[in-house]
Amino acid sequence: MVAKPDSEASWHTDPFGRHEARWWNGKKWTEKVRDGNRISIDPPDITAAPQGVPFNKPASPIPGRRTIRLFGRRLPGAMLLALVVVVAVIVLVGVVLILG
Repeated sequence: MVAKPDSEASWHTDPFGRHEARWWNGKKWTEKVRDGNRISIDPPDITAAPQGVPFNKPASPIPGRRTIRLFGRRLPGAMLLALVVVVAVIVLVGVVLILG
């Protein structure tokens, strides 16, 4: 039975077909699922369950993070930006002290 928006909170057949039952809270499907007597969590808004990464393969880099090579060392972009700001402040303080 598929829950309707006006039905009470209870266990219903999982409309996503991944488990025996999914909890309907009276307004929407929740992440609570049941298979026999075992209750677990499975978010309804994902299309596929996360897959594990084999131990013998390196993980891919996190999207959106950049690394920059400086003197042969890999630095995250934020660290390089902080280094540039520190050098600029030191130079500015030196110029102010010299020019008075």
